[in-house]
Amino acid sequence: MIIEENEFDKQIDDLLNKEKTARLANNLVETLKVTKQIANLCFVTKQYSKFNELIVSLSKKRGQPKKAQIELVQMAMIELKTLPINQKLEMIDAIMKVCEKKIYLEVEYARCVLMLTQYKEDDNQIADAAKILQEVQVETYGSMDKREKLEFILYQMKIMIKKLDYVRLFIISKKIEPKNIEDDNIADLKIIYYSFLVIYYRHENNYQETAHAYSKILESLHKNRQLEATKVDFNFKIDYNTVLENYALYTILSQYSEEKQKQLQSIATTYKYGLEALPNLQQLIQAFLGTELISTEPQTHNIQAAEIFDESIENNQQRYKDFRRQLIHHNLRIFQIYYDSVYLNRITELIAISTEELEEEICIMMDQKLLKCKIDRIKGIVDYQLKKNENDVLQEWGDNVNKVLNLIDLTSNLIKREEELFL
Repeated sequence: MIIEENEFDKQIDDLLNKEKTARLANNLVETLKVTKQIANLCFVTKQYSKFNELIVSLSKKRGQPKKAQIELVQMAMIELKTLPINQKLEMIDAIMKVCEKKIYLEVEYARCVLMLTQYKEDDNQIADAAKILQEVQVETYGSMDKREKLEFILYQMKIMIKKLDYVRLFIISKKIEPKNIEDDNIADLKIIYYSFLVIYYRHENNYQETAHAYSKILESLHKNRQLEATKVDFNFKIDYNTVLENYALYTILSQYSEEKQKQLQSIATTYKYGLEALPNLQQLIQAFLGTELISTEPQTHNIQAAEIFDESIENNQQRYKDFRRQLIHHNLRIFQIYYDSVYLNRITELIAISTEELEEEICIMMDQKLLKCKIDRIKGIVDYQLKKNENDVLQEWGDNVNKVLNLIDLTSNLIKREEELFL
């Protein structure tokens, strides 16, 4: 339908007069009817610039009902899908002006921001996209659907990764509570969330948290292997074997602790059948759980092809060095089990490292309180039997006394139970 310009202006003026009369008379039904007619007239005649002007001016009118503003914005959101990019951007800008700082239009505002940001991303204007996105706090929007809210926050995280702004990436990640994504209906979003966390912690060389993030991804894949089809940006692989391998290797790379050993034991038992497809990794896990010396040369363990050592992923050389360090640290803990004291040259002979490197690694372990020993350089001996101070001796004596008393108490209770049964 084609209408002459002056006839269009005349019809718009007539409708605006009707809108004013209905609005001042507090006639909601008539106001809604007229505002819809204004919008439809603009859309039919393709007068989008005029509509953008009118939607902003109408929203500022005194006494304009919220319902009328909501209807106009929703009609505009539908029409947006049919517009070419330039007209779409102009209308998005107009809608955002109407929606800004209005709680009842917060969802539409967020959707417009998302569309604008996606255009900026496609145009490689990442800094502008990040600036627009970070001003929107969708976590406070009560009217937005849970899935849509999570998708928006994940998109914020994605843009921060592209911008290489890891500080803000971590801040945004805290908007999502882990317990809120433990839902099978949004398992794909859970995988994307923890994938982005892997990228962050991998950048920070935080092996323990990286392993934890991989464990959450693996947990979802273990329940539903179809989730391997989940698409994640940045060439992140959601393959069961790759995720399992990365989870195990990042656990091995983390600093020794009782928790680490429990985690390795859990991997060995929970994912026993999955590890059968990765025999080299399975042997490595068993070696770290055992009490025998292992080779300190990474290549002998045949895991060079693992993704964590891939050159396309940052800090791969550092991970290779840290893997070798964990092999050395494992062996030094084993020496502590079997020896009270041992010659330095004997250790270097058995684990094939230099004396200088050995001393350096022992000092690192002592500093991290992973090893209790002292080095006698004159004699060339590592002494694991350190002289205990008075407080340590007293504490050990007190612990032993408590153990004896607990055993006596337990024995006494068992005897009483037997007496009650047979007397």
